[in-house]
Amino acid sequence: MSVKRKAGLIQAAFGAVVLTLLMQPFGALGFGNYNWMLFVVLLLFFAMGADLKKIPSMIICYAIGILWAVLNVTLMGMMQGLPAWIPNIALTMVIIFSVLTIHDNLLSNTIFGNIPSLFLGLAETFFVFSIKPANAPSITPIHLFGFFLYGLLMTIVLVVGGTLLCNVFLGKDWPKYAYGTPEQMKSAESNGSK
Repeated sequence: MSVKRKAGLIQAAFGAVVLTLLMQPFGALGFGNYNWMLFVVLLLFFAMGADLKKIPSMIICYAIGILWAVLNVTLMGMMQGLPAWIPNIALTMVIIFSVLTIHDNLLSNTIFGNIPSLFLGLAETFFVFSIKPANAPSITPIHLFGFFLYGLLMTIVLVVGGTLLCNVFLGKDWPKYAYGTPEQMKSAESNGSK
């Protein structure tokens, strides 16, 4: 069996145990119906390249996304009585234009330019404002931020713990045998394979 496959099995076994155990407090606190939000954080982290250095930007931009959503809802409330297309269409266009101009254009190469995380905060906050799930407690944007942070904690435990276990069972050089040398990895990425 290849080192890559062994590493994958070790990480899968560790992930199955640790993720299941780390979800239990949510159920115990009555938020079990929101466990899916924890996995959205995992998806975002791995889709962004599984780079632990991106976590500060993820945290900041998620919070900024929540603030943009709160601003949008506040402005919509102030526009009650106007034709529906103004708060629902025109305001949405202005908010999205502002978000993309500020964060994806002016601040793109800064800690404030993590658009996927920002839009996740925005979208989940809209979810909180618009949907009241059955058999689940109502939550606020503050809950969302806490869920996001807990999802990041789960992610860090998954990545760091899986790596440490692979180091124990496969030796510290296992990434070289599983993924090649840094030069081989860059070559494979430039050729479109991994």
